[in-house]
Amino acid sequence: MDTNFSLFNQINSLCYWLLTYSDYRTSVNLNAENDTYSVCITHAGVELYSNCIQGFSKRNPRFLEHELDAIVAGLLHLKQNVALETA
Repeated sequence: MDTNFSLFNQINSLCYWLLTYSDYRTSVNLNAENDTYSVCITHAGVELYSNCIQGFSKRNPRFLEHELDAIVAGLLHLKQNVALETA
């Protein structure tokens, strides 16, 4: 679970960076009622990245770690592209 907590922190940090240093809009939502965790990134009203994990609380911890890691990788890719655009 410590690894997953670290990945949550990375996701939140990356989304905050995109929100602060670019004109990208970010949304991170943990919905206990629907048992989902979702991340969405938009730019100029166009959805650039979206990932939703259904059945979040019922996921195998190792599988969940891989899914969260994939979200981090996607967000890092976006951050690198934004950083290149602004350089």
